[in-house]
Amino acid sequence: MKFAEELGKRKAEIVGAVLRLADRFGVRGITTKRIAEEVGVVEGSLYRHISSKVEIFLTILDLADTLLSRAFREINGKPGKKLRQLLLFIGDFLQEFPGIYRIIFSDELYTERPDLFRRFRDFTLSLAKKIELIIREGERTGEFRRDLDIEIATFGYLGLIDTSFTLWNFIYEREEDLKTIMLKFFNQYMYSIKREAQA
Repeated sequence: MKFAEELGKRKAEIVGAVLRLADRFGVRGITTKRIAEEVGVVEGSLYRHISSKVEIFLTILDLADTLLSRAFREINGKPGKKLRQLLLFIGDFLQEFPGIYRIIFSDELYTERPDLFRRFRDFTLSLAKKIELIIREGERTGEFRRDLDIEIATFGYLGLIDTSFTLWNFIYEREEDLKTIMLKFFNQYMYSIKREAQA
């Protein structure tokens, strides 16, 4: 079962249910009644595994952070290849679990819950730091331009994930492959940060 290794069987089922519900109904449409129905248990039994919906959202942010950290440790090769591998990992995950996007980037969650906002900010900064390390490596080794604004390059990479998902979800209505869309944006991004070949 997906996520069972990280969360345990029942909690993994609950997280999977929440991700599916988020995709179908949005964050506001996630209720304990719907979660219980999706998992196939009575509503009261959910509280043996979770204390609240907020705990589930925090668990999902932690899970995303854990999985991205693992992916970051497993990528290899030159910096450009690492950025591509990380992007494809993210694309695979978002295509399989698009509901996570609606949770992670939910304004309505964070405006109402400062604790969730802080965790989202920590998650975003953690991911940005991983990307920044790869970009700095590329700059140091001469694969990327030495005059890069590292912050802009880092958040530009995050932006291509957001833009690709939006295009896939809303414009193409998921009829195209998300990773194919991401790679088109990625190739343009790489063109902007790569060092020009010496004549």
